[in-house]
This record gives sequence, structure tokens and C-alpha cells, in this order.
Amino acid sequence: MWRWDQGRLLYFQFDVLRDIASVLIKFDGVQIEECEAVFRSELMSKTGMPFAPNHYTVLRNYKRVFECAFLATVSNGKLLISDFCRELAKEDGEFNNVDDFLLSYINRFRFPFPAFNAYNASDERIYPFCAIIKFLISLFQRGIQAKISLDDIFALIIANNCTGYEDLTFYNQLKPKAYAATDTEKRQLREMVIFLSQLSALKVYDACLWLDITSQNAINELYEKFLTPLDRDPKENRTEEFMSLTKISNEIVLPTIEIFTSESADIEFIEGKRKRLEHFRVDRSPLLRKYYREVNRQPICSMCQMDVSEKYPWTDYMLDIHHLLPLASSLAITTRGTSLQDIVGLCPTCHRSIHIYYTKWLRANGQDAFRSRTEA
Repeated sequence: MWRWDQGRLLYFQFDVLRDIASVLIKFDGVQIEECEAVFRSELMSKTGMPFAPNHYTVLRNYKRVFECAFLATVSNGKLLISDFCRELAKEDGEFNNVDDFLLSYINRFRFPFPAFNAYNASDERIYPFCAIIKFLISLFQRGIQAKISLDDIFALIIANNCTGYEDLTFYNQLKPKAYAATDTEKRQLREMVIFLSQLSALKVYDACLWLDITSQNAINELYEKFLTPLDRDPKENRTEEFMSLTKISNEIVLPTIEIFTSESADIEFIEGKRKRLEHFRVDRSPLLRKYYREVNRQPICSMCQMDVSEKYPWTDYMLDIHHLLPLASSLAITTRGTSLQDIVGLCPTCHRSIHIYYTKWLRANGQDAFRSRTEA
């Protein structure tokens, strides 16, 4: 059975995880029950999340969040933070954006996972995120719309006992099998998939997970560099297993900064800065643009208020999409999937002008990215 921490989805948003990491690192090695009130207060203050209910300890309700997100575990009451947590908490760490984080995560997370009951190190190892993405890539390579529903994941991937080790030929040949998923399995799988969809190459839209890449080079890089399970020997001890899975040492591989634009303003805006790349990927997402268009039928620029269809009646929805949040932020997620709450539509002229302004402002202030939502 695939497992996840049910009912805590919004705590798995990348920006929230970074804030959690910045708090957890202060309590590394600390007996949390001795400072419970301070621990809860700092988490709430930093993240803006409730960490409720107050009559239960934070670790009783959120330990599994910390573990599933590769941030920390607990041993004999002491908080033990991971290498992933350390990197997320650093201002100049390896994980500059959600892609850097998730592309280091997906080939490490596996079942059996030590956060869950009945952990048994001898059970068959399954890398669920590798399996899902490989299946989507197999569809793309065959020219089939690269999307998968929860029912498809149960029938094609889980029912066929996919492990994530298999090559694309295997996924090309999968046939659906009957699988009677429980309500709990459905809820947990849905939250797993939405968490995964924060990767810029993926979106949850219309009750499906979509592969949102049009570049064959990007597909090749994703498959060749990031979808081979990092197959470390399992540990009998849960704490040792968690620390082994989350140990980084010198193994971080970061995705290539691939720029699909000839616009000088875009190229100057990115300037090789990884924190700005996530923003650019969101702005250039074809699936997100389609999603935005379905929700906002009229192509009205959110900045100059021009109805582009009236000024240029021969065009077909000539609006760009623009992400409002700090440049390293991921798209917002909700229980329904990828959210448009931080996305606006801009005419190309306004969009270019904003990127030029961002470039000048960040350069003048000596920053690679905005430090907060308010600043952005």
C-alpha cells in the first residue's frame, strides 16, 4: 500500500517547507517536550500555519509531515534534522527553488518508508514518484497526451506492482488491472500527487496529473538524471533509515538552466540565477496558460486593463501568464491541485516591462530574488 500523511497537504507547500526548515534547524538535538510551547510558537509565527490542535503536541500531529518532507525525525524525544532540512534553511543552499528540491527528492522517497507503521526493511522497495513520472514520459514519447488520473495510477501502476526501477519500455506496455482502492488510499494518493505537482514539469488540472514539458531535451534530462532510484541499502532501524535516505553528501544533481526564449529582457532577467528560473518556468507553462484561459475567458491585461482581443482582433488570446510571488516560490497548491491564486494575465508589453523592472530593482538592491511575498 502506498502511504502519505493525510490531511496536511498545505504544510507540504514548498514555501511552507522552507519556513518549517528554518525553525526546525534551531531545535536540532533538542528534547522537544521540554520546549513545546516555544517550538509551536516559532513554527506558527514563521509559517502562518496553525499547528493545531493545541491539546496535542506538535510532534504527535506533525512528525509525519516532517519525515515525509525529508526534514526531520525524532529519536528518544530529540529532534534530528536532515541534510535536506539544512539545505532548505540556508539562504544560499543547494535548493534554490522547488525543482532543485523535488528533483533530489523523487528518486530517494521509497516504500517501505520509516514514518509509517509496519515498516519492514525487507519489503520490496518501491519508488512511487519515479514510477508515475516514467509512465507520463512513456506517454509523451508515444505522442499520447501525457496525463494520468488517480484511477489510472491505481489500475496501471499500483495494480501492476511498478517499482520505479523499470525502463520506459516496461511502462509502454502496461495494461490496466482491477484494483479496489479504499477511501483512505484515494485520499493519500491524491495528496501525494498534488505534492509532486509542485515540480514545474507537472501540473494537477482537471483531476489529472499532467506532464507540462514540450522540450525533448528537458524530457531526456528528467529521465536520465533524476528518475533512477537512489538505491541505498535499507536499515532495520527507522531513524537510521530516515537519515540514510535524506543524507546528501556530494550527490546533489541540479537541473540544467534551459532558456526557451530569444527575448533580451527574459535573458537579462534570468542571468543564470537559479532562483529566477522557477518564475520563468511558471510564466512559460503551456498547460498553466490553458488553465488560466479556461477560467478567464476574456484576454484582459491585469496591469493596463487592455482587452487584447479588442485591440488585436486577429489574435487568439494574446496574454502571457505571470507569477506574482517571490521568484523562487512554487505555484500554490490546494486540495484540488494546482492553483491559479498567484497567477495573473498580462499583455506581452506589460509582462516584459515587469521583468525589466524586476531586473533593475534586484540589481540595485544586490539581491538574486525577493525575500518575501510582501517585497514581491
